[in-house]
Formats: sequence, C-alpha cells, structure tokens
Amino acid sequence: MMNSMPNSNGRFPRLFFVVNYLLLVAVTLYIARDSLTVIGGGRAPFAVASAIGYGFIYMLPALVLTALVWRFLSRPVACGVAVLLSAATLMLLLVDAVIYGLYGFHINGFVWNLMTTPGGIDSMGGSEGTSVTVALICLAILVLEVMLMLAARRWRGPSLRWRWLIAALVLCMAGERLAYGFSHFNGYRPILASAQEIPFYQPATFGSIAKRMGYKPARRTSVNVAENGRLDYPLKPLTLAADAPAPNVLFLVSESLRGDMLTPEIMPNLWKFAQQHGRRYTHNDSGGNGTRMGIFSLFYGLPGNYWFSFLNARRPPVLITELQKRGYDMHMYTSARFSYPEFDKTVFASVPADRLTSDDAGKGWERDRRNVDRLNGFINRDHDGKPFFGFLFFESPHARYYFPKESVIRPDYLPEMNYATMDVHRDIKRIKNRYINAVHHLDQQLGRVFDNLQKQGLLDNTIVVVTGDHGEEFMEHGRWGHNSAFHIEQIHTPMIIAGDGIRPAVIDRPTSHMDVAPTVLGRLGVTNPSSDYAIGVPFQDAKTDRYRLVASWNAVAYVGPDYKVVMPTNAGGLAEMKVSTANDEPVGNDESVLAHIQDRLAQVLKDMSRFYRKH
Repeated sequence: MMNSMPNSNGRFPRLFFVVNYLLLVAVTLYIARDSLTVIGGGRAPFAVASAIGYGFIYMLPALVLTALVWRFLSRPVACGVAVLLSAATLMLLLVDAVIYGLYGFHINGFVWNLMTTPGGIDSMGGSEGTSVTVALICLAILVLEVMLMLAARRWRGPSLRWRWLIAALVLCMAGERLAYGFSHFNGYRPILASAQEIPFYQPATFGSIAKRMGYKPARRTSVNVAENGRLDYPLKPLTLAADAPAPNVLFLVSESLRGDMLTPEIMPNLWKFAQQHGRRYTHNDSGGNGTRMGIFSLFYGLPGNYWFSFLNARRPPVLITELQKRGYDMHMYTSARFSYPEFDKTVFASVPADRLTSDDAGKGWERDRRNVDRLNGFINRDHDGKPFFGFLFFESPHARYYFPKESVIRPDYLPEMNYATMDVHRDIKRIKNRYINAVHHLDQQLGRVFDNLQKQGLLDNTIVVVTGDHGEEFMEHGRWGHNSAFHIEQIHTPMIIAGDGIRPAVIDRPTSHMDVAPTVLGRLGVTNPSSDYAIGVPFQDAKTDRYRLVASWNAVAYVGPDYKVVMPTNAGGLAEMKVSTANDEPVGNDESVLAHIQDRLAQVLKDMSRFYRKH
C-alpha cells in the first residue's frame, strides 16, 4: 500500500503515520508495563510483539480512510482527516491507559457510556477541573498532530525500507497469535496474563484443532499467584475463628430453573424440604443469564466481568481453596461437561480430574438419575473422618425439556420439539408445559438426595444449597430461553439454604448468587469481611435497597429496587445503555433515570474493578 501511494508535489504523509504508529506502540507498552518488568515466562517479548502488531491495528482505520480520501477526493482534506483520526486514536489509547491504571480493565461499553452520560465523570470521582484538564490534553494532542503533519509534508529525507518493516510487522503479529494460541490451550498463565494488558486484545485459539490431532495438555491443579497478572484476589488471606466448624457442604444446582417453579405442585419435594429444614429466599437473582456467569457468581461471589481473568489465570474461588486446605473429601458431578463452560479451568481448576465426573450421554433426565445414584453413593461412603463437599449440576430443565412419563403433570405439552417445524408463538404454552414436566422430574431427583441425607442422619451437619444457574423465559417479553436478555424470567431463580442453625423461614429481601459464597464461608468460620473476597454479602446482611449485578458474555445489568440498566462490557459494545423499570417495563425518560442513579453506576464500576491491582 505504501509504495502505491502518490509521491508527487503533495506526497502522501508516510512519515506522519510512521511517527503516529511509534506513538501508539509506546502507549501500548506503557499500558502493558507490568509485563515488561517480569523476568522470564515470555511475558515481556509477548507484550512487545503484541504492541508492535496492535499499534498497526489501532492506526489502520486512520491510514485507510486517509488513503481513500487522498486518492478519490482532496489531498488537503485527506491531511485533515489524518490529523483528526490520528489524534482521536491517540486520545482513546491514552484514556484507556488511565482507565486501565485505575480500574484494571480496558475501555468497554459500560465505561464509555458512563463517561459520556452527563454527570458520569463527576460520579467517577472527577470534577470540573478534571474536564478542563482533559480538554487541554486533547487540544495539546491535536496541536501535536498538526505539527507532525506539517513536518511530514516537508520531509525530504531518505525513504524507509518498507519491505523489511512490513516483514518484521507480519512476523511479530504471527508470533503473537501462535504464542497466545498455544498458551491458551496449555493454560500457560504468563502469556495469558500479558494478553489482558493489551487494549482491545482479540484472542486466537485453536484448541479444537489440537484436540482433533490427538494432543492433550496436562491439567495443572496448582496456582502460582505471581502468574495471575492483574488479579488481586483475595485482597487479604482468609482467617478462621478458633472454633471454626467443618460441616459437610452440598451444592445442588439445576440448569434453567426459574424462580416461579418452586410451588407445592411443581416441586413438592423441594417445597417440603424448604418448609422443614431450609430458608427460602423469594427474591433471588442469579449473577448471570447463562450458565457460565451464573455458576461463576455462585462460587466466586463476583460479577461476571471477572470470568475472563480468572479463566486465563486458572484461579479457583477462595471457597473451593478453603475447603481443600481443610481436607474436605470432594467430588463434583455434572449432567453436562465440566469443560464447557470451562469450569475445570475456573471454579474447579484446583480439583484433581478424577474428582470431576461428567455424564453427557443420553437425555438430560437420564443423566440426572445416574448422577444422583453417584452422588448418593459418594455421600454414603466412608470419608475417613473428613467432612465432604459435593456438587451436582442437573440438566432435566434444559431445552428440549425431556422427561419420563411418570413426571408428567402437564399433559398438554408439545410432543416433539422440532426446531424446524414448530412455531414458537403458537406453541409456547405447550413448550412451557414440557419445561414444567422436566422441572417436576428434577424435583423427584432432588427428593432422592434429601431422603438419603435424612436416612444417613446428615441433615443437621450439612449445609445444603439448592438453586438454578439462571432462569428461563417463555416469550413473556418476546424471548424464549435464556442468555438473550436480563428479564426477570431469565435471571430470577429459587434459592434454598439449609443446615445446622438455619431455621426455616421465608425471606423476601433481594439476594443474589453472589451472596452464597460469603454466606457459606461465614458458616465455615471465616472471619474476614466478605469485601475481602467478594462483591456479594452474607444473606443476613442483604439490605432491602441494595442493587445486584447480573452478567452475560458481553454485558452487565444493574438491578436496583426501582430500575434496571443493561450496560455493554465489551470493547465494541458502545451502544447506549438500556433502561427499564425493575419489572422490565419501559421508562419515560432514560436520561433522568441514569442521572438519578449515576452514583450507583459509578459504584458498579468500582465493584467490577475491586479485585484488580491498580497502578
């Protein structure tokens, strides 16, 4: 491209883009400066190669648009375009450097919206003086770009060796891609941590190709904190009371179990268990509208935006780490796979592979029955005097909502779910009846576990948590399923906790999946405040006017007592925030709502960054 550009009396300002490219590389290296100070592990070379490649990517839009205007319109206009776009790119990267230094993550849709919403900068701790300073810096960058353009147009020095420069650039970009791909597949944390420091980094993975070729990476179950990049988790080591108890702990979590399914008719066993032994929280929201974020929030007590950092770091939650330190006999079962989502690399990253049993053969209800057999066998076996921790993930209520004949309580159900022929709008009632039958089968399997606990005399010495990973919508707001919106039906789940000292009660205060880990750790004798390791709080500390956070792959929803605000968290999600009432009704004026809760949204930003180290 460079050699084909006009080179006459107003020759193309190549030097201008070369200098800007070097500036972008320098700023990128400044952002990734933690990697440059690490000796060994390949972080520094990876960061340099990434900065060289991404510096060109950052510059590419300005370069291409300038070249097009230069060729087809006006050369003076092209120079103006180059100055404005280059200045904007440099400003954006400098802003990212500040955001990353303060909060530990790069500019995303949420940050951008908060910055551009009136009053947003003030709510983040800025002031009128901050706005003036930012304006002056932007003006200085614009003046710098104008001076660079004038100097570049007058440049008459020797031409650069473009072929060698392009070859070096391609080599760095290819090497960076390969290094990340191999590191991701093998869980090599230093490179994965370094990649998090590069603004707008796009991962390249080829795990499926490697697996088809027969290559299997060794699973690491130890954690080196020095490899965890910018994670600062927990903020302080856990401390225990002198008389810390060690009850058994059992998590029973179902796929797609929405909150209004817990009724005496649909789930009689769980209803009875809650009435006799447990505390039922009627206003509980999952931490996600999908399995990945729902389970992550349940065990870590953190919002879903942390998922990617914990996945790269292969760092388990302090709840699992604490149970392992105290010698708990552990076994986990799923009627899906632990490898997708990657819970074997996050929640259970430190658990030996032989303690993770996946069963994905046959229909969901068949897998659930087999896994209940396995779980009850684990509960009943001799644990050599140790307490046990068990986890079972049920699949019965997952679409296509399969169930055996003896579980039918809604006979008017769609007999076959053929995605090619069914009409969702026409058939949604009968589709939901399928789901209700599947949930009833789930309850029958939960009843088997409860009966076994009672038979073994373990109910008084076992913390039992029963919930869903998320909910399920049936066109109440125009959607079916989950993972598509933050409507009540997709995020509201049952929440039951039982155990020694927990008296049966019905609690209507708003709670969250993020409250479970602090609640369980407190009952295990951990004396730290939950803020040392979680955003959630123990159930008993939940306040009626609190807000909760629910995440998807690329967004986070603020769920307050009156309003719900959906905010994009990915770099490309710069669309406006979506505002509704807490009950998913439209609001009259989005801007007035955002202004009203601006301070709370700023606190959300702090929640999303609390466990990242700050420069």
